[in-house]
Amino acid sequence: MSTKEQRRQKKLAKKRSKEIAKRKEIAREKNSLQSLAGQIKAAAGGPVDRCLISDMLMDPDSKFGSIFISRKMRDGRVAIVKFLIDGLCMGVKDVAAFVCFPADQSRIVEEMSESEPMREASPAKARSIVEGAIAFAKQFEIEPHPDYRKVEPIWGDIDKSEFTEELAFGDQEGKPRYVNGPYDSVLFQQQIREKLQTHAGEGNYNIITMMSERDLSPYVGLGEGEDWSDDPELDADIDEDVIDGKVVSNPNS
Repeated sequence: MSTKEQRRQKKLAKKRSKEIAKRKEIAREKNSLQSLAGQIKAAAGGPVDRCLISDMLMDPDSKFGSIFISRKMRDGRVAIVKFLIDGLCMGVKDVAAFVCFPADQSRIVEEMSESEPMREASPAKARSIVEGAIAFAKQFEIEPHPDYRKVEPIWGDIDKSEFTEELAFGDQEGKPRYVNGPYDSVLFQQQIREKLQTHAGEGNYNIITMMSERDLSPYVGLGEGEDWSDDPELDADIDEDVIDGKVVSNPNS
């Protein structure tokens, strides 16, 4: 084989290698879009469409409410993530995520605002609140909802340093205050108590019980290591859910 032919063969091999690599990348991207988590990640590069914060969340006595953010996708739909934030103690208590068309988003926002007044806010403020609440809860070894890491890419290139106001978490004294939700089992409540006792210390936290053990009786008797979130009717995994307006997980407040 001549030198000229060898060079030609090398160029062809290099070209084929690039084509194969490109096809693999396209296949990986296509496969990733089969899951909702993959679609959220893909949407992170799109422009922010809506960003809303609950009035209740900004109430210094409540600090409990939702943050809603959506991004435009290349196919004309929007990827939406709704965070349920407990700024008094738990951080990100629940997560819902879905992909839908803009008209569906308008309906969702309207229905949501009927039960929970929302107002427009900067994406930087929304990210600062969510990540600040997570950091506060982590002081007491309280982790965000398990689905948070799957939807975290929604923040994309949002720079939270653009929001310069100081945020305060915990009660008015800066202490964690745990208020149980209707789906918090007795076991779950006990785990939170132990974490606060261990990491905050006696007298440095408050607990308010909104329901009696009798009210929570369906959840009594869970075995070691079990939790209410193991019930598929209460908590559907993001990767297993489908798109077009189907909520990933049920709010637990």
